[in-house]
Amino acid sequence: MLEQAILVGLSAWRISALFSYERGPLDIFMRFRQALGVEHKSTGEPIAWPDGVVTNMLSCVWCISIWAALALWGIWQWQPTAVIILAASSVAISIEQWNRRSS
Repeated sequence: MLEQAILVGLSAWRISALFSYERGPLDIFMRFRQALGVEHKSTGEPIAWPDGVVTNMLSCVWCISIWAALALWGIWQWQPTAVIILAASSVAISIEQWNRRSS
C-alpha cells in the first residue's frame, strides 16, 4: 500500500506540474493554458492567469494534485504501468534538477 501511495503521489505531482507550469511535449500543456487565456514568458512559464475557477485551479499545483491523485489512483486499479511510468519520470526529473543545482 505504501508503494502504491508513493507511485501515485509521484505521478500526481508530474501531472500537476505539467498542467500548472510546464510546457510539456510539443508545448501541448502551454498551448492548453494559452487556450484558457494564460499568458506566458518566452520560456513558457505562466505569468498571468485570467480569473476563473478552472484557471485559478490550474495555477495551483497543490489544487490540481488532489484531483490528479484521485484520477491516478483509479488508473492504478486499471493500468498500473501508466502510473509507474509517470512516477519514474518524476524521479528522473528530480534527479536531474538536483544534479543541476549541485553542479
